[in-house]
Amino acid sequence: MDLGLSNKVAVIMGGTSGVGMKAAEMFLQEGAMVAICGRNQDRMESACKHLQQFGSSDRVFAQTCDVTSQADVNRFINQAAENFGGIDILVNSAGQSVMGHFFDITDEQWREQIDLKYFAIIYAVRAVFPYMVKRGGGRIVNINATLAKEPERHMVATAATRAGLLNLSKTLSHELAGNNILVNSVSLGLIRTDQWERRRLKNAPDMEPEAYYNELARKRNIPLGRVGEPEEVASVILFLASKQASYVSGSTIEAAGALGKAL
Repeated sequence: MDLGLSNKVAVIMGGTSGVGMKAAEMFLQEGAMVAICGRNQDRMESACKHLQQFGSSDRVFAQTCDVTSQADVNRFINQAAENFGGIDILVNSAGQSVMGHFFDITDEQWREQIDLKYFAIIYAVRAVFPYMVKRGGGRIVNINATLAKEPERHMVATAATRAGLLNLSKTLSHELAGNNILVNSVSLGLIRTDQWERRRLKNAPDMEPEAYYNELARKRNIPLGRVGEPEEVASVILFLASKQASYVSGSTIEAAGALGKAL
């Protein structure tokens, strides 16, 4: 199936690991040009080198960027647009979760989650908007989680801010529709990313990875019986960015192995 992504420009906020990295790989394989960013210079350079296996070096742009800094975001997006001649797709995949019950979460952790789940998206959408208007439209995909609809007490700050991001995404889909900019969300369940690998190494360093993830799937009662892989999420991202999803906006697609129970 031709997704119509050849020579499109995809900006991925994050993109140095996990779902963002896998999406970048798959965009390149479809003939798109990709811009990624990350806070860590070494990891960003390593990711850039890795992505050049999937597309020529002139089709990959990478730059350090703190997605919670408006100045950094503007600089990154403006330079990506200048490098590739415009922007067609924005994927907001940067971010991390914080575990803890209400009285365990510090003010600093609350602000961090608010910055990552709100302002990082606000800054990026503001920055890409004029470039998408010049193109006659575009696609924005916000990475969210099933927590947005089903809060968990041990992740109160992440769940609360993800719920707000779901609302923001829906509002943006209405506001930007007149500019032919489609806005959708992908809600994740348990996906085998670097973040989960760090938790595994911290909590069960002597346990084999497959055994750990199988046990995690069992404990979390994932109906499909396993943890998801980054490429299974990236495939949904590419669909929402493709010409095949030309009448899909304001929607949320769950990539969670039937984990979510909310309607």
